[in-house]
Amino acid sequence: MIKEFDITIPSTARDIKLRQWQTYIDVHNKNKDAEDTDFLEKKIISIFCDVSVKDVNSIPFSVYNEVLSHLTSIINEKPKLVQRFKLEGTDGVVVEFGLIPNFDKMTYGEFIDLEKYLFDEKNLHRAMAVLYRPLKSSYKDDYLIHDYQGTEFYAELMKDTPLDVALASRVFFYRLATKLGNYTMAYTLKELQQKNLGKEDELSVKNGESIKQYLHSLEMMSEKLERLQNFQYINV
Repeated sequence: MIKEFDITIPSTARDIKLRQWQTYIDVHNKNKDAEDTDFLEKKIISIFCDVSVKDVNSIPFSVYNEVLSHLTSIINEKPKLVQRFKLEGTDGVVVEFGLIPNFDKMTYGEFIDLEKYLFDEKNLHRAMAVLYRPLKSSYKDDYLIHDYQGTEFYAELMKDTPLDVALASRVFFYRLATKLGNYTMAYTLKELQQKNLGKEDELSVKNGESIKQYLHSLEMMSEKLERLQNFQYINV
């Protein structure tokens, strides 16, 4: 972490918590049509560096631009899928979470909850509670996770999920969903691919793109995926 002017600047997306991302998304959605972008720029620094807007105003102009550019850059980086990570609870206990080790054995309930929450920024932490669960046992790279008990379990704790973990898992699941031909949703996802909305570039941000462009592409994809809620799932 880099220390500048009494604020802590995230070095990578690993240092940004999902709850901070959700807060910024909410602010962005309420102000995305404003002509003045100064407010949103200040909020990026305020939220991701955990300082007040008043403190942001005290940052020297040259440093302000550097911080803003740095934050935009680390959010724009393509995240890599993370199999395991640790979180510390309010009781000080550190728990290691692991990604579902075998998606072939994913239950109907798990899949439905993932489809419901994974592209909903406000509830992305609930999707993390499906994808990642505490380890029951592990040996080197192999591990077992606890059975799924619904999104209420660990959902609040998963708001502290590192941002790179959350965004990378969304890309991973989207790819997975396109391969699940035994669900009727496969046809809709194929349509997205034909329209170039299923490419990896649409799920991550290219270098130099603004956060606004990234959110716009995400909104487009989310609108398409919402249609899947009306499909019936069948066993083939």
